[in-house]
Amino acid sequence: MRNPGPSPVWAWTRIGLSIVGLGISFYLTLVHYAHVTLVCPLHGTLIDCAAVVQSPQSIILGVPIAVWGMVWFVLAAVFASLALRADPPSWLRPLTLGWSIVGLLSVLYFLYLELDVIGHLCIWCTTAHVLVLAYFVCAALAPPGPQHAVE
Repeated sequence: MRNPGPSPVWAWTRIGLSIVGLGISFYLTLVHYAHVTLVCPLHGTLIDCAAVVQSPQSIILGVPIAVWGMVWFVLAAVFASLALRADPPSWLRPLTLGWSIVGLLSVLYFLYLELDVIGHLCIWCTTAHVLVLAYFVCAALAPPGPQHAVE
């Protein structure tokens, strides 16, 4: 009997996290470009989505952070999808872990901007940050090798 490899649950979880993150990033991009009304489910002294999303710090290299988030989550989903192949490329695991670390470092920088520079948190952004952290954990815990179901 053929060894089916590690469970696909790790890859599918990363795909799911990426889809949710892409949705959040897309919404925040719409808010920026289409001037859609920003819905902030929580609002208080510390939490102020509009203050964060409309701040000068929400633009990096002339591009809204939400667009960078869409790019990150799309590539994260592609990497997770490749892990479902019967014979994933040997470079996939280190690339996925590296991409996850890029995401984590970005999240740390964005948290610095939100807390120290802007003085507010955005609940949408924080949710995306948690998704990046969860993606990293799944990528780090997934055993190497193909992650496909038993055939």
